[in-house]
Amino acid sequence: MDRVKITMLAIFLGVLYAYLSVYIIGIGAAVAIPASILTPVAKAYPTFAFAMVDLITIGFPLLIVYFLFVLIVKYFNSSNSYFPYLALLVPFFIQHIYLFVIMGQPQDLAYTLATIMPRYIAILLFALYFVKRAVNHAKA
Repeated sequence: MDRVKITMLAIFLGVLYAYLSVYIIGIGAAVAIPASILTPVAKAYPTFAFAMVDLITIGFPLLIVYFLFVLIVKYFNSSNSYFPYLALLVPFFIQHIYLFVIMGQPQDLAYTLATIMPRYIAILLFALYFVKRAVNHAKA
């Protein structure tokens, strides 16, 4: 597939990923964590405990869906271009930045950022891994 077609496919999958992310975040936020598991850690490190819960219940499912879309893009990306992997992620970040901006001022901005940023950092690192892999494969 040529570059324009694979980029368009990646953008389409990116928009689909952005819409699916809202559904995944809604389901992940509804997951009940037993108090017996969370209380010992939350007493000592509350921000860390809730960041790990967010990463496990929301971040990992988002990573899995992103990985499935990366496999689709990789299958059609015969030129080994790195741009489709970034184009796949751009709609997701645009949507989530927009949602964060319109959310309004949270009561504790530092706590909010500390609990949700690990999921975005993990997704970004995962995407950069595939970008680096594509660049190295194209050089070889």
